[in-house]
Amino acid sequence: MPANIDLKTSQNYEAAGVRFNLSLTSAAGAGDASFSVTVDDLATGIQIDFSHLACPAVHDFTRGFTRWLSTKGFQATRNEAEIVATPREDMTEPQLIRGFQDALDMVDQKFSNYLGNIVGSDSYFDVVYKKEDGVAWLLLNRPETYNAKRGITMDEMATCLLDAAGDSGIRVVVISGAGPNGFCTGNDQSYDPELEHSDYRGEAEIRYNQVVQQMPQPVIAAVDGFAIGSGNILAYTCDFTIATTRSKFGQTGPKVGSPANGHNVAMLAARIGQKRAREMWMLCRQYTAQQACDMGLVNIVVEPDKLWAEVDRWIADIKNVSPVILQMQKISFNRHDHFQDPATTPMEEHMPDYLASEECLERRTSFIERRKIDPSKNLDYVKILIQ
Repeated sequence: MPANIDLKTSQNYEAAGVRFNLSLTSAAGAGDASFSVTVDDLATGIQIDFSHLACPAVHDFTRGFTRWLSTKGFQATRNEAEIVATPREDMTEPQLIRGFQDALDMVDQKFSNYLGNIVGSDSYFDVVYKKEDGVAWLLLNRPETYNAKRGITMDEMATCLLDAAGDSGIRVVVISGAGPNGFCTGNDQSYDPELEHSDYRGEAEIRYNQVVQQMPQPVIAAVDGFAIGSGNILAYTCDFTIATTRSKFGQTGPKVGSPANGHNVAMLAARIGQKRAREMWMLCRQYTAQQACDMGLVNIVVEPDKLWAEVDRWIADIKNVSPVILQMQKISFNRHDHFQDPATTPMEEHMPDYLASEECLERRTSFIERRKIDPSKNLDYVKILIQ
């Protein structure tokens, strides 16, 4: 049974212009423990409410952070200006303290990476983007969701990648994810793809994956953690993939009601072969970094503390060869493998209303609520003439 716990800390993020206040108190057992998070504006000292109007970045972070707490054993509620959480009754004192530290680390991973003011800022919300010494670095910065993407994330990725593509001084692009837990875990399933379409899919005219494929520079995926769903697609769309030993790869579409289909699905077959591609896409299995490397999905696997040294080695090799010849080779690979979007996808052609279906809703909500799927919600096969 945990003893009395009284942990309180405030962390200032000068560049972001905010202060996070975290507290964990317990008078007796874990059932009496209380965890809370508030945020202040550093300039005024006034507590910030969590509305999108008051501060979009704090709004978005606390929304995902509340869900993240549930994976750590806390039942969390996000109020207007405070997150309040209670732990499971069976949590021990060390588990409570570790959960508090993990929460503090999660906040730090997010807000220490911001390059400009968050409150009232025009800076990117979901990514960190910088260019130096011929390299464009793109960091997905939603660690509280294991870097799951929402519409804004995808739009910002496309904007940054288009900028890099048009910069003749950039020789290579590196894409990574904030935090040690996730490169990218696909699309954020807390957004309703039917009712919140732009929030879920974004509004960019050119999708980020299209830019990765068509930009003249080679793109490296530096994977440290989960590359799942469209995060896995991003990893195998990149020209090179370097992964740490703690990384995992896989697809989730058929399980969570995400209708991934079309050339993104078929592209995997060109990477690892038809049988393996069907296994990964249809059965929603996950694979270790070494398994992914053995099947041709990853170029090399390294220990986590060796990741950036290995990335630097690949950057040096790329800088040592002709950029225009690499561009021509990239075009040749894409033409050979027919990596062009078709006019319509199978879902658009045969099931245009899937996102509004009971099956889609059931699979998405069961994933969020971490419960078994109700199979009675499954749709029947589409009747397509075999000829």
